[in-house]
Amino acid sequence: MGIKARRRPRLDGFIGGVLVSQVANNALHLAQPLLVYRLSGSLGFAALFSSVDTALHMGSTFVAGWPADRLGSRRLLVLATAGRAAALAAIPLAWAAGRLTLPLAVAAYSADALVRGFVDTSAHALPLELSGNDPEGLDAVNFRYEAAFDCGAVVGPLLLGALLLKSRALLASALIPAGLAAGALAFLAIPRSRAAPRPRPEGRGPAEGLRRVLKNGALLWPCAGLAALNLYPLRKLVAAFFAKALLKQAAAAGWLGAAFGLGGIAGSALYGWRGRKLGDRTWLAAGVLGAAALAGGCLTASLVPMLAAAFVFSLTNAGARLAVTRRLQESTPVELAGGVTAVARFSSNAVSVALKTMMAAAFSLGATPAGSFVWLAGGLGAVALLQAGLIGPVTACHEPVTSGLQSSYSGDAISTLE
Repeated sequence: MGIKARRRPRLDGFIGGVLVSQVANNALHLAQPLLVYRLSGSLGFAALFSSVDTALHMGSTFVAGWPADRLGSRRLLVLATAGRAAALAAIPLAWAAGRLTLPLAVAAYSADALVRGFVDTSAHALPLELSGNDPEGLDAVNFRYEAAFDCGAVVGPLLLGALLLKSRALLASALIPAGLAAGALAFLAIPRSRAAPRPRPEGRGPAEGLRRVLKNGALLWPCAGLAALNLYPLRKLVAAFFAKALLKQAAAAGWLGAAFGLGGIAGSALYGWRGRKLGDRTWLAAGVLGAAALAGGCLTASLVPMLAAAFVFSLTNAGARLAVTRRLQESTPVELAGGVTAVARFSSNAVSVALKTMMAAAFSLGATPAGSFVWLAGGLGAVALLQAGLIGPVTACHEPVTSGLQSSYSGDAISTLE
């Protein structure tokens, strides 16, 4: 008997929720270092806390593989996004009451980082649950997700920059949890699976995902490739510190953040248009050039060259990540979506933790702002070389899952992917 055609679910709830929550999330990525710097008076501490924030996020992405495989990615995504809204609501409430302190802000941001890891894993596992191992379906979901993600990366920083120009920092801090709450409501519209409950053996979750990744090169090398490509979390520090420390204009963080986002939109659109026709090696080579471009931008002290570098980096990095993500998902059994995704996200965030820690050390050890960005450029150059070295292994190992198991979903069966 042939495999039945997959009923592809509507993506309105998923993509709409990603867009709304990412507007808030990207505003947060710029507001957080600026607020921590304002409360502490130290760029070094702000950079150090950003690396700690990412480390907490990194740890929780691994743990999140367990509930993602047991509760399902949809349910976990709704709960975790609502949890982020609750954690971050403490900041505008305390600010309005005149009781906002550095320890309170650090506690709220730390709680958000822990919950954000659950959002990260569930959002990246959900496309596999929605489309199975169908390459075209995965590409369709992934590039729409990336486009919505980067639209948020444009609107969020621009909104923050406009509010900062009008000295509306408190309003900006209140809109962030409100946007996340709206995103959680939108995620409720993601169709539920009608498939039979999945088995729950003891080995499921991140432990089983790690075992599978280490044994299978078709999973291991894409995980390594995604880790080397995971430079986009640096956007908040690069934009905020470049604007504040070098340009002496906090609102410029919004314009730089928007340039990162516009590049991502262009990259996801280009991938959606040309996709696999350009070949995965081409996308990965472009990602190397993008990392080198961002390193070059960090060596300038001018807004226009850095805007161009941010755009080029995000364009090429988005396409490269989409290509490698599809390779990983094609080789991942659907029943292990949470566990394997948790391993991939954990390893990816480890790279950004290392770079943020290096940047924090440069600021904390007394380097000038320009000198600190030279250190960051060196780190980005090293990562670009690593990316180049991984092109061969990533593209050589590929074992698509050819299981006949299909998932069906409730709701409108009219495809929005084609």
